[in-house]
Amino acid sequence: MRLDEEVILDFFREYISVSKVENRVRILSDLRELASAESLDTFTLIYTNILEHQPDCPPEVVEKLVGLREGIPRKDAKEVVQECKEIYENSLVGGNPLKAGFVFPKVKCLTASKGSLWRKLT
Repeated sequence: MRLDEEVILDFFREYISVSKVENRVRILSDLRELASAESLDTFTLIYTNILEHQPDCPPEVVEKLVGLREGIPRKDAKEVVQECKEIYENSLVGGNPLKAGFVFPKVKCLTASKGSLWRKLT
């Protein structure tokens, strides 16, 4: 994923300002870090960071990433998801995120009905 980020950054730097490109690509590096987090503290810290830039990132993103990871005990996974849900709830203003981001409203597997993860990804 890091290589993909660099390719995207290099391509768009030619057309728009570096700061705009970096702001848009930041979510990729944040999600990469979230996917490779090793502890509850790391998951919550990274998720909090994501919410600063993408306040509409639902805790289901963490839940799906934790669910795809091997080697995380079920109890620890539930604790991570619960902590992130609480962080998300505390970040809401009037029941809504501070602002809509440009990524998560377009992620269909987050709004699809419950069922097989594989079906949601295809």
